[in-house]
Amino acid sequence: MDAGFCCIASCSQFSSPLPSLFPRIPFKIGQPKKQIVPKTVERDFEREYGKLQQLEEQTKKLQKDMKKSTDADLAMSKSAVKISSDLLSNPLCEQDAAFLEMVTAFDTAMRRMDSFNQEKVNQIQKTVIEPLKK
Repeated sequence: MDAGFCCIASCSQFSSPLPSLFPRIPFKIGQPKKQIVPKTVERDFEREYGKLQQLEEQTKKLQKDMKKSTDADLAMSKSAVKISSDLLSNPLCEQDAAFLEMVTAFDTAMRRMDSFNQEKVNQIQKTVIEPLKK
């Protein structure tokens, strides 16, 4: 044992050295902690947090699916324009005026469809895909 501690403990002016050496602990060790947030609020928060995570996952999936859809729309309309353009350059069009008239009308329709499709994709980009990124 330390000689200084024994000397202090044996002095008559100190009744007990422990209270002066160790300050009083303001809480009891065996006592359970008080909850700052009630269990019901904590459960509600966890449930809402789970819903938020699920919403975020679904939003990412929707954004990805919309992007795939717009890419497919653009590819389809480009293919239709290519087909009509190829038909227009076919030598049969030079031989038959009625066939040329039909193919020209088809080509015009496919080009208009492509133009409308491009506008639709631009609107989807502005109104759906970009906001979902945020």
